Amino acid sequence: MIIGGVCAGIVLIGVFLYWLHARNFESTDDAYTTTHVHEISARVAGTVESGDVDDNQLVKPGQRLVMLDQRDFKVAVEQTQAQVLQRRAAAQQARVNLDHAQQDYDRVTKLSHEKVVAKQDLDNATAALRSGKAAMDAATSDLATAEAALHNAELQLSYTTIVAPADGVVGKKTVETGARIQPGQALMAVVERNVWVLGNFKETQIGRMRVGQHVDVKIDAIPDHKFSAHIDSLQPGTGAVFSLLPPDNATGNFTKIVQRVPVKIVFADMGEYRSRVVPGLSCEPKIDLRTGKRE
Repeated sequence: MIIGGVCAGIVLIGVFLYWLHARNFESTDDAYTTTHVHEISARVAGTVESGDVDDNQLVKPGQRLVMLDQRDFKVAVEQTQAQVLQRRAAAQQARVNLDHAQQDYDRVTKLSHEKVVAKQDLDNATAALRSGKAAMDAATSDLATAEAALHNAELQLSYTTIVAPADGVVGKKTVETGARIQPGQALMAVVERNVWVLGNFKETQIGRMRVGQHVDVKIDAIPDHKFSAHIDSLQPGTGAVFSLLPPDNATGNFTKIVQRVPVKIVFADMGEYRSRVVPGLSCEPKIDLRTGKRE
């Protein structure tokens, strides 16, 4: 009897000590690695002249990914450049004509005050000045339109060179040399290498979570290694809040469901495993609630 009581006491003490330890940690298996994925698409229609990268290739910001045939776009630029020159010359001539009309008007007005010229001459000078101002306004507007067209043509030409928006790895490449592509057509993706963990914790688990708390992360794809990380931030709302169709609990019957809050967890240093930790891997973060700053 005594031995049984002692054993039961030891078990209870063990359970209590385990509870004291376990209450300082929160974990979830509803977590995965993620990063920024840039979908690369065309902004203009054209024929692919060269595809400069392959799948799984590292790229730098500004590195050329795809070049479209530029000949039609260069012709458009040259045509609009010629139009700008014509409109600029017309605007300059309109300015000269307006200056002459202004001078004539000033001269006739002065002579009119001296009763030297007829009223008809003053009326003619006034009409010529108004006509000159209207012609100047029209020429200025035409020049602005031509310059805008030139800017647009140059912009369209620049779109024929498609570059990487960030450091990353090329994936899901679907474009080849000679292919005809359309605006908005997906060509490839650039996946950034700065991977982090997004853990979906139950709302009952986040009460003691703080930014900066230490996290141990186990990744299913690398079961023999434990990664060191920390909490970067908590999403300002549950997953349901940001869903496409948020639930409306004000209508119909209500069933309480435990919500989950996404928590962003950043790795300290992945070291040699950096190339193996890719987006989409299942993982299990374990947060030490005793660490981090207290508010």
